[in-house]
Amino acid sequence: MKILITGYLGFIGNACTGFFSENNETSGVDLVRDEFKTNLPHSDFENTRKLISENKFDVIINCAGSSNIAKSFEDPETDFEMNTGYVQKILAAIKELSPATKFINLSSAAVYGNPNILPIHETTPASPLSPYGAHKLLSEQIITHYAEFFKLKALSVRIFSAYGPGLKRQFFYDLYTKFRSGNNLVELSGTGTESRDFIFISDIVHAVEVLIEKAAFNGEIYNLASQQESFIKPTAKLFSEICGYSGEIKFTQHQFEGYPLNWKADVAKLKALGFTPKITLEEGLKQYYNWLNNNTQP
Repeated sequence: MKILITGYLGFIGNACTGFFSENNETSGVDLVRDEFKTNLPHSDFENTRKLISENKFDVIINCAGSSNIAKSFEDPETDFEMNTGYVQKILAAIKELSPATKFINLSSAAVYGNPNILPIHETTPASPLSPYGAHKLLSEQIITHYAEFFKLKALSVRIFSAYGPGLKRQFFYDLYTKFRSGNNLVELSGTGTESRDFIFISDIVHAVEVLIEKAAFNGEIYNLASQQESFIKPTAKLFSEICGYSGEIKFTQHQFEGYPLNWKADVAKLKALGFTPKITLEEGLKQYYNWLNNNTQP
């Protein structure tokens, strides 16, 4: 296949590029710039349009955009541009230049906010807590409309809490850096009773592969998670043991704006296509710890 990966320098984009380039003709586009300091230059998307026109890709995997919830409150206009406007531009280019191309948009479970009932199904009402979540939801709606109105082959994947080698931000990375600080006390936001559904990076890539091969591409939406609810306090304890940290972990009782409380996904829809998460949380954290040790300066 001929595959284009947008945002190929990011965490998930880089993993997809490494995997799919082994047996496919893979191209990547990205913006090497400081996030939220420069708007998307017109010329950069013209280069993407040219790639789409010349290559007639079989698949485009959109890993581009911002995942910074706090910044989406500070600069919602740029967050919209990166997470919604960019998706519309790609769809318009596919419609005009390569209508047979399959389009996979990596969305976020942030669209759900704080659901009243767990597990979370694709039919659970969306109620974003941040501009980031709202913009991801808008991108999904645009994709569904393009599939309906113009018969484009497109779908969205709501990824829950992704982690693994290659990620140098978010919860586990922050924990790792705090554990290495030499302090006997590590403070974490929240109460520790919050929960997440963590999904390892290799399982994410595997799910994308399954979708390319078996999904209908009619504007549909899929949850992507491990289907295991992991509470933050015992999860932090588990990672501290893996990292060899023996100090105290204290929770500030303060919640950050825009972050959900409890998540557990239902992934039956994706499993029906043949996807099964393979990496347990403990195994994934061990792999991530080994990668961090070899790729992080002391």
